[in-house]
Amino acid sequence: MSEKADILNLAEGMDKRALTGQKHPKPAILGIPSGFIIFLMFCAVIFSFGAVLFKVLVAERQAAAREIKSVSRVFENHKHALLKEMERYAASNAAYENTETHPSIDWIGSRFGVDMALDFKHDYTAVLDKDRNVIFATDLHGHTNADIYTRQIDEQLEATLTVIRKKYRQGLVRSAGQVRFAGELSDISGVDIVEIDGRPNIAAAFAIVPDPGGIDMTYGPPNILLTIFKIDTVHLGNLLASLSLDNLKFVTEVPDEMISVPLANNAGEVLGYLAWYPMSRASSIILSSIPILLISLGIILTIALVTMRQNAHARRSLARREKEARHTANHDSMTGFASRGYFHTLAANWLMVRAALRNRASVIYLDLDNLKQVNDIHGHAAGDQLIVEQARRIRQVLGSNGLIGRIGGDEFVILTDRWGAGKPQQSEIEELFRILSLPVSFEDKQIETSCSAGIARFPEHGRKLPELIRAADIALHRCKQEQKNSFRYYDERMDDQLREQRELRIDLVSAIRENELELFYQPIVTARTEVAVFYEALIRWRHPRRGLVSPGVFLPVARNARMMPEIGTWVLERALGEARGWETAGVSINVCTSQIRMPGFAEQVGDLLARNEFPADRLILEITEDLLMEEGAETLRTIRKLRDLGVRLAIDDFGTGYSSLSYLHKFRFDKMKIDRSFVSRIGQEDEADTLVRSMLGLAKAMGMQTVGEGVETTAQKEFLVDAGCEYLQGYLFGKPAPLSELDLSQFRQSATA
Repeated sequence: MSEKADILNLAEGMDKRALTGQKHPKPAILGIPSGFIIFLMFCAVIFSFGAVLFKVLVAERQAAAREIKSVSRVFENHKHALLKEMERYAASNAAYENTETHPSIDWIGSRFGVDMALDFKHDYTAVLDKDRNVIFATDLHGHTNADIYTRQIDEQLEATLTVIRKKYRQGLVRSAGQVRFAGELSDISGVDIVEIDGRPNIAAAFAIVPDPGGIDMTYGPPNILLTIFKIDTVHLGNLLASLSLDNLKFVTEVPDEMISVPLANNAGEVLGYLAWYPMSRASSIILSSIPILLISLGIILTIALVTMRQNAHARRSLARREKEARHTANHDSMTGFASRGYFHTLAANWLMVRAALRNRASVIYLDLDNLKQVNDIHGHAAGDQLIVEQARRIRQVLGSNGLIGRIGGDEFVILTDRWGAGKPQQSEIEELFRILSLPVSFEDKQIETSCSAGIARFPEHGRKLPELIRAADIALHRCKQEQKNSFRYYDERMDDQLREQRELRIDLVSAIRENELELFYQPIVTARTEVAVFYEALIRWRHPRRGLVSPGVFLPVARNARMMPEIGTWVLERALGEARGWETAGVSINVCTSQIRMPGFAEQVGDLLARNEFPADRLILEITEDLLMEEGAETLRTIRKLRDLGVRLAIDDFGTGYSSLSYLHKFRFDKMKIDRSFVSRIGQEDEADTLVRSMLGLAKAMGMQTVGEGVETTAQKEFLVDAGCEYLQGYLFGKPAPLSELDLSQFRQSATA
């Protein structure tokens, strides 16, 4: 068969499918016996009732499963809450000194037998010494009774106590001739279910350790504080306080019609059950409503017969509007382009025709870069106007040559064989981007706009639409990473790079969890004396296989994965924690825009300063220039709160982003950091020298101190000093290094300064 015949057959098949999709349903045939219709409707209602009853029964089972899960979770939370109560008594310097350093039975009895009993209710308390002997024991009534432990509890808790003692010994470290505990409190505590006098009890144990520490310790097994809580009416009442149950009780055998949660010890032995009647019992109510249903059924069927006649008239009216409704459903109301689903249908046929004709085509995946920013700054009406105008421009450039779909809020996919020779002609695609980059008018304002695009070619990069869109999307992703307001052609090597980034993203999630991140510090010195007064905290990733990964590699991955707020919080906590022991040296920390946008960021900084007892005026937060594009009221409030705390703010990498005098005036920074790209050209380009002097003059005029970044030569240093730069940073004064490798004399110099 000839190529032309193939194409005609293909087109005919497409027409038939189109006609099938537009075929109107035939009206109901008149003359059908009404009794048959009523019978069918009756059967439908009965079936529906049965289906509802079935769903109710299924829902009851699911509700029972949720209740069991809720009770189990609350019971576990209850056990851990008991451990938290004990922590306040077992983890203290006084407890350690009076049980280990200078044992005092009177103090133990007063603290653990009286104070703790008044603080939270429990039924039995015991203190075990390092030799596992009971040195103190008392019950709820104040009776000393060590036999309860030795006769009924000791053997059941042996495994739990052994683990606690082992973890305690592992947590002891020797440092500078002293012993201290460096483990986690959660490792030296445990809870189990034990049986006393035939009933289950919650047994909680906690090793006695110093907190906050700073006192002499001995190297050996711990003393252990033990409390017993009966699972009785009081404890069940505490559980009910957070549940919607009113009949929870303890049983050894679960009665019929009740559901339960087993009470098992850590060895898996079931000692009893918490049982209750399920809340959802709607099936019995539904069954009792069958007579009412039958009466209602007759009324409903009568009304249905009348409605059928009215529907015949309505059908004719709906048919007249069907064509308009179909168009509305298949096209975007704002742009007139094909909607996502309809576009995929049309595109499949469009590509089949090009394949039959052996024509080449291009797929352009286009994204409006700043739609969200326009919505945030100018309102959604401006964003809608931007979309409408850009759609008009696309249609103006492409005309009727191609297929266009709006597949997302700010995303368009264009299929065109206008550039059938393969790659779109460079001049034509550049003209499209030039037009799309022109400002858009809105309410007498000119809104700046830009777009990015990835371009794939048919059939080289795929013969099906999903393959082509994937290739174009990968190219678009690369474009946004490298340079917005531009376009990139798909290259197979992009797949490898995308896979590499995906692996890095997965490893980065693990790195945060496995504590593979660390901080290096680089000194910031005074320009004239070269004394270190601040240290900039710089994040590093020590990958188990790749070694030390540069932040220039993994931070863009973290930014795309929206992990920067989490990483930024980690840097803040670690840097302030490590800097708390410095005398008067300050720390400078980079924060990203997404971190500042987080609700409560200023409060978080204030809490960390208070927790680490670190003066606010010794903390500098370095903010990149992309924050200056944020005019939101919440961002300004956050900046003001940070200023009220006394924190200093620095604009980082000045001159590389969106700097303007109005933004600098609005945000009122304390310091300006001259980017290394300018410093590196000092003495090599007259323009660079002039720019640096201008930046320093601007900072001085606005009351900001200045820091020159990336200083590596004496000539650069002398130029900056002569130009009035107040602080310097770079390899000339010290490379970034871990805290353990820093010369501690630098800190003493800072204190002297």
